[in-house]
Amino acid sequence: GWLTVFELYGVGAVTLIIALVEIAKKIGMPNRLSPIVALGIGVILGIVAYGNTDILQGIILGLAAGASAVGVYSGTKNIKEGVTKNG
Repeated sequence: GWLTVFELYGVGAVTLIIALVEIAKKIGMPNRLSPIVALGIGVILGIVAYGNTDILQGIILGLAAGASAVGVYSGTKNIKEGVTKNG
């Protein structure tokens, strides 16, 4: 689907990034760092996935996956806040 930029061992990178950022927040990372951490994780995953063949492709796909994860998170948060305010 459009959400899966690339996969690692059958797991969509975006899904994995969202999960790792959520874990980091539970451990105590401030919410405001979520976008930066998501992009960083995306780049790392991209390099791991494509570093042996095309590192630039890995970085670009990693940035895209991280940005997608940030978009999913902020979109969900905005929907939740709207439901709460208008509930």
